[in-house]
Amino acid sequence: MTTLPRDIQPNPALEERVVSDLVAAGLVRRRRRVSPVWLAVAAVVVLAFGVTIVERRPTLARGNAYVVLLYEDSTYRPAPAGHNDERVAVLSQWADSLDAVGKFERAARLSGPGPLGGLFIIRATDDADAARIAAGCPFHQWGGRVELKRVER
Repeated sequence: MTTLPRDIQPNPALEERVVSDLVAAGLVRRRRRVSPVWLAVAAVVVLAFGVTIVERRPTLARGNAYVVLLYEDSTYRPAPAGHNDERVAVLSQWADSLDAVGKFERAARLSGPGPLGGLFIIRATDDADAARIAAGCPFHQWGGRVELKRVER
């Protein structure tokens, strides 16, 4: 087979005859031509669906960045065994509510020695706005201490 010349093209009518015989025998089906109108309709549907499922992330609010520090000091009441995920869910909901208005940047759980257990980086228009946000942190309900610091640039 490798010695056959590659520059000789088969008769174009041969393909049509073979396909017609295969269709007649029920072994293959001919492709139907899709109307360009149907293609356009399908493209619009896919685009509309795609736009609705793409989650739009709000832009960060203008203003300063602040760090909300969560201290697990002597007043902190740890979660009962097996219930830590519930606290994480409460804090995540709070962060999601801030994210929805562009005031959340990131969060982290800290490990290692010392009372600092976690932090949130938020955006606020001024110190009073940041204090209001920090006061709404659900960490307060478990004791501990919440401290707010402005990030200097």
